[in-house]
Amino acid sequence: MSTDLRSLARLATGIENRAPAALAALRALPAGRAKIVGITGPPGAGKSTLVDALAAALRKQQKTVAILAVDPSSRMTGGAILGDRIRMQQHHADPGIFIRSMATRGNAGGLARATSDMARLMSASGRDYVLIETVGVGQDEIEVARVAQVTVVVLVPGMGDDIQAIKSGIMEIATIFAINKSDHPGAAKLEQELRAEGFHSPIVRTIATEAQGIPELLEHIDSLAQASPLQTEPAPPAGLDHIAIAVPNLDAAIAFYQSLGLVHTGTESVPAEKVRVAMLPPLELLEPAAPDSPISNFLGKRGAGLHHIALRVPDLNAAVERLRARGVRMLNEPRAGAGGHIYVFLHPASTGGVLLELIQEHQ
Repeated sequence: MSTDLRSLARLATGIENRAPAALAALRALPAGRAKIVGITGPPGAGKSTLVDALAAALRKQQKTVAILAVDPSSRMTGGAILGDRIRMQQHHADPGIFIRSMATRGNAGGLARATSDMARLMSASGRDYVLIETVGVGQDEIEVARVAQVTVVVLVPGMGDDIQAIKSGIMEIATIFAINKSDHPGAAKLEQELRAEGFHSPIVRTIATEAQGIPELLEHIDSLAQASPLQTEPAPPAGLDHIAIAVPNLDAAIAFYQSLGLVHTGTESVPAEKVRVAMLPPLELLEPAAPDSPISNFLGKRGAGLHHIALRVPDLNAAVERLRARGVRMLNEPRAGAGGHIYVFLHPASTGGVLLELIQEHQ
């Protein structure tokens, strides 16, 4: 793949926006060989500073790096609050480092929905390392372990009882623990607490602002990444994807749900269904694009309201085969829909009276 940074940035934008052409281009790319490293931990642990120090050390080794900094979403625009990119300005002129800030867009788990695809893109572009820094929101940042080969959990001295509070979340996904700001009192005690709690992952003490402990951390990363080669990302488990609401006026509905704090992540048309779609996760708003649209018929008969519930499945074709064998009625054959996914609708007569959509993000 071409490593032209502008082309890479354009394709990255398309993938983050779930543009069908960009997703198709990604699927056509050969797999790369990058080492995918997740950096997570509680707020204030110094994750961004540690990522910055790791990138600088890797560049001294002539390695190329992509940094995916997952930031909170702006409630005004839905875009990323670009704290990480601002902090890493020292690298802006280095073509060996590609930095991308990504908005969570309402996703839980510390990652943006497109993060795994973005990591695949950066690996396919020839990068040696992909560093993924999660949002600093606390113990639920466990999704990074599904994407990364190595997960570094960054902690700081003085956490005290916080070890107990977050043990059931991010602590258990650690491939490596980095005790950052280890020049502060309590570093030895924190390491002892980790051992006492039964964690056996390597522990490295770092002072990221001074690049101390970074070589040792990289040694562990390289060793463990070699033991865990990059695999094709496993399909996500089945689960709720969105709830769809039919509305007569999309703009008015968007404004209302934005006033409740939901983030508008995009609007597009689906010609096959004659509908305009706006996503405000976990909601999907549907407006008819023609008088004979199914949504027009729905609004005429029932008025605005719940239209369907969408479940995400890892293999749509396999799910359809199983359901057909049980006599479940389908309203359409699997086909492409909004956001690049494929979908099928199940008749309410087979689902307890609810129109149910099954979707698979990639075919």
